[in-house]
Amino acid sequence: MKVDDRSKLFKYTLSVLAFTVPLVIATLYFLDLKVALFFAKPELARVYYYSREITNIGYSIHYFGLALFGIVFSKFLYPRSSLLRLKISALNNLRLFQWSWFSVKVLLFAGIPIHLIKMAIGRQRPHVSENFDPFNFAPFNLHHHWHSLPSGHAQVLFSVATIALLIWPKPKYYFLGLAFLLSLTRVTIHQHFLSDVIAGGLVGYLSTLWLYHYLKPDQNN
Repeated sequence: MKVDDRSKLFKYTLSVLAFTVPLVIATLYFLDLKVALFFAKPELARVYYYSREITNIGYSIHYFGLALFGIVFSKFLYPRSSLLRLKISALNNLRLFQWSWFSVKVLLFAGIPIHLIKMAIGRQRPHVSENFDPFNFAPFNLHHHWHSLPSGHAQVLFSVATIALLIWPKPKYYFLGLAFLLSLTRVTIHQHFLSDVIAGGLVGYLSTLWLYHYLKPDQNN
């Protein structure tokens, strides 16, 4: 994808939406219930246990903390340490600051809208319904039990993965694949349906690409 070219990014976005939006709808109708029931099997209790421990990696606070540490390090610690200046070049320190600051903006600008979308759609989380009914909706409900679609954890993980692939393009499929696997823990513990995760990943991926287009870290200053 050409992130620097707006027309090409726009066409790329349309192609991703053309594939993913029907996938989300099809998953909602044909897979969400089946997948939820599958992970409710007693013999998969261990999967639930481990997923419960792993899923917290999707909390945005972890990545806000890392980004803020990068900002503090580059702006306050680096200039005051001759050892750090000896080990790390000024250019790399500048890049650390720019990408850390960009990460903060991505987590804010992509994260706030997704919570508004959650409330507007008002889809019930699978664990709330006894039979994992995927068609329970109460739009504009403020209770977190009705904030299933899209997945905020998936959005965060895919935003972070997209930032990583923008910095290191070659292993991009590994970053996205890992983000998807970690996001699936939301499904295995019945906090989200599979379609919620796909939708959240879509928002995280595309929003980060567009924010990069407009807020690209300037590494030349």
